[in-house]
Amino acid sequence: MLVWSHCSRRIIRPVRTSDVAAALLLRRKPLQACESRRYKSNTANDAKADKNVTAEKEEKPFYVTTPIFYVNAAPHMGHLYSMVLADTFRRWQQFMGRDTFLLTGTDEHGMKVQQAANKIEKPVKQFCDETSQLFKNIAAEAHISNDRFIRTTDEDHREAVHKLWNTLVEKGYIYKGKHEGWYSVSDETFYPESQLNREFDQSSGVTKVYSNETGKEVEWASEENYFFALSRMREPLLELYNSRLEDKFVYPYSQFKTIIDSVENGLSDLSISRPSSRFTWGIPVPGDESQTIYVWVDALTNYLTSAGYGKLTASEFEKSMWPVDIHVVGKDITRFHCIYWPAFLLAAELPLPKHIVVHSHWLMNGAKMSKSSGNIVDPHAVMAIAGVDSVRYYLLRHNILEGDGDFDTERVLERRQSDLVFKYSNLVSRTCSKSFSIELALSHHLKGYPIPGTRPDKFLAFQSEMITEANSLVDKVAKHMNNFNPTGSLSEIWDVLKKANQYVDYATPWNTESSNISPTIFVMAEMCRIISIVLQPFLPSYAMKALDKLSVSPERRSIEYAKFEADMTYGKGANLPNRGHVVVRRG
Repeated sequence: MLVWSHCSRRIIRPVRTSDVAAALLLRRKPLQACESRRYKSNTANDAKADKNVTAEKEEKPFYVTTPIFYVNAAPHMGHLYSMVLADTFRRWQQFMGRDTFLLTGTDEHGMKVQQAANKIEKPVKQFCDETSQLFKNIAAEAHISNDRFIRTTDEDHREAVHKLWNTLVEKGYIYKGKHEGWYSVSDETFYPESQLNREFDQSSGVTKVYSNETGKEVEWASEENYFFALSRMREPLLELYNSRLEDKFVYPYSQFKTIIDSVENGLSDLSISRPSSRFTWGIPVPGDESQTIYVWVDALTNYLTSAGYGKLTASEFEKSMWPVDIHVVGKDITRFHCIYWPAFLLAAELPLPKHIVVHSHWLMNGAKMSKSSGNIVDPHAVMAIAGVDSVRYYLLRHNILEGDGDFDTERVLERRQSDLVFKYSNLVSRTCSKSFSIELALSHHLKGYPIPGTRPDKFLAFQSEMITEANSLVDKVAKHMNNFNPTGSLSEIWDVLKKANQYVDYATPWNTESSNISPTIFVMAEMCRIISIVLQPFLPSYAMKALDKLSVSPERRSIEYAKFEADMTYGKGANLPNRGHVVVRRG
């Protein structure tokens, strides 16, 4: 058996930043470029979408983002899940023949970062450098194929933030005034009364106030800030949501409905700066260094930064990879990404992201993983124990877009053994047995022999059905991926994998006369090859090892080869050392 180890308002005059001409980041080519044809869907709607995609491909890469992760503590499994989900969406688009761009990174400004660094008596920049590196390491270790790892301390990001700020000022959406309200230090946001609940704390005898959305405690605060006129965006946002319901602007719908309900209840203007006297670790307001730009205007702009927004001219930016195709975010930051972010973009008259995919939380012992509470799973440790693709498989196989999931390292190991080793690796091992020759089986198939021996009709019907399912596997997986559902995609792949193993158990090639082996080995090899090709976006390391074992050329691992007889050049040395098998042609 083959087992792979891994072990009050005052309008502000804008201060313009200098225009800097810059070339946009080079487009990244797909892992395997389609050589002869792109995948075409069976349905009319998908065919229409495919034409649109083909046209768009000439204009921009498919742009996928994770949230940028806050550096006040080390990464946990929830961060890794966001990365893996985004990476899978990106790899799938590469597999479909699209140019792609994946962005991840770290959010390094804010009160909590400043406080965390001060607590351990370390310079804030040094603290950010060290913690950001931890997130970089996790991404590399988990085989995340990001094109850029952005940091909000990057100079081009500062330029992009200033440009967006000045644009919003020019268009009359930013003003200065006094702000009083309920403020959450943990969430770094003010919450309206409608978003709060009060609970009596018996131990202190005090009634405490909490955010309904995040459960974090809030306190009353009063200060002079700059504001974004969010209240003016209620109708534009509702119009946007209504026009984008069918194309899944926010997915899943349960999250979209929550956002719509929240906006329908009304919006308060948003405080977007803090006095520099108490908040210094951030980007100064252009022309007013007494104020520091508040984290969400700063952090959310990172998606524009990486598309060249701070450096490119307006005409150049129109040709960039903007807008984002898929934002992947956790459900605790939906308000910021689904209300604030589109409001900023609408006000700045910039194109909106196409999809915001919201995932729920991974729990540990029934509670949300939290850096502040210490209730976390160390991704490094789990990947060291179970292997990178085993962890990726577990995360992707459990759909937590709609509801939270409970993470359990023991179950990761169980899934690895039952699904990856016993089902997938075992099929590849049996197909690449030293007793057989894939190369010879393909050669005989091309020559039209041998004529298979007598097989029961039931077996032949099962074989025909299995081959049909293998040939339609890409279509089935694509439908799930169009609905942001890697879980459903893996279920489809494993259904076909199950049939392939049943086929081998029934055919028993090790007990078959040598003259009848080639047809069976050919079918086994083709099933392994097709399954492994389609599995690449989900489990890149496992799939690559299987395709290497089958001696499939790297140039023949793209989507058009995921069909029976689409590649008849592989198998050389796949079974070495082997005895081969003697096949007698029957006339």
